[in-house]
Amino acid sequence: MLKVKRMRDLKEGRGIGEQSKEDKENECCVFIQRRIRGILARKYVNRMRVEEMEFLGMITRKKTPEELRDDPIKKMLATQKERKLI
Repeated sequence: MLKVKRMRDLKEGRGIGEQSKEDKENECCVFIQRRIRGILARKYVNRMRVEEMEFLGMITRKKTPEELRDDPIKKMLATQKERKLI
């Protein structure tokens, strides 16, 4: 509970008045580094999760430009449009 209150005080800019300026800066740096590490770790885990789901076939992988160009569904739709015009 003390840590939660301490973090809330830091966010609101209170509770660090009795420390020296250098201590304040160090504590703020540690706080920012902790947040950034958490954000980067979540991004990394999310990227790993997507790769694993692609490997398992739970989601489709993104198509390469070559696959998009030679897409059989697009060819089928184009053929249908031509036939409809005829």
